[in-house]
Amino acid sequence: MLNVKKFSIIKTSLFFLVFIPSLIKPQQRSFKDDKGIYLACEKMPEIKGGLKTIASMIKYPPKAKKEKVQGMVYVQFIVDEKGKVSSEKVIRSLGAGCDEEALRVVSGLKIKPGYDKGVPVKVKMTLPFRFKL
Repeated sequence: MLNVKKFSIIKTSLFFLVFIPSLIKPQQRSFKDDKGIYLACEKMPEIKGGLKTIASMIKYPPKAKKEKVQGMVYVQFIVDEKGKVSSEKVIRSLGAGCDEEALRVVSGLKIKPGYDKGVPVKVKMTLPFRFKL
């Protein structure tokens, strides 16, 4: 009789430990910079077609190939409420035409806007570009 009670208590405890937390949806916190542009929001912007789109758009600059330049370029930009890219700037440069190529790719991206509380918002994003021969 005692073992049945223990088993019942253990079964109930396992239910609360395993199933209840999965029902609670974690909230994404939203953060804005001093200009009111989101750095993180409930639903972040998404590149239409994903990273495959970037891979298909990028071309290794001939000067960088010739000089065997490899490394990372980081481009920061703002996605507005309609999904348009603006204020593109290189925040980590590589040179040899790689910076210009990364900016060209970013300016040509089609992006779904970010949302906070169901409303489209401006979001600042940073994308890394790896140039490797």
